Amino acid sequence: MLDIRLEGKAPIYEQLYNGVARLISSGRLAPDEKLPAVREVAKQLGVNPNTVQKAYAQLEQAGLIYSMPAKGSYVSPEIHAASAIRAEAIRRLEVAFADAISSGVSKEEVINIAEKIWSDDRNGGNS
Repeated sequence: MLDIRLEGKAPIYEQLYNGVARLISSGRLAPDEKLPAVREVAKQLGVNPNTVQKAYAQLEQAGLIYSMPAKGSYVSPEIHAASAIRAEAIRRLEVAFADAISSGVSKEEVINIAEKIWSDDRNGGNS
């Protein structure tokens, strides 16, 4: 279901969070679709259930999923999930911009990068 690299630099719960968020934003997880149980995912990945629970808790806090006691976790309705994904993307951009500024990257460099990315995206990823 998810591409989780246990040897990667990012924490496992963060990789799981990002993987589920991508599945939601791409539409591969439908609104109100039930997510696998925490224990099931933990067993499948060979990780502690608390790691999966932490990712699910953060997904719920971000508004991407909701849980029902004794029933499990589900993908939030599409409109809500899409706005939550957009808000999270903006938050990550803010962090990236702050890191760039503290590293000496100029405003012009940031604008050039953004323009290149938008241009590549509109051209199907071709530069």
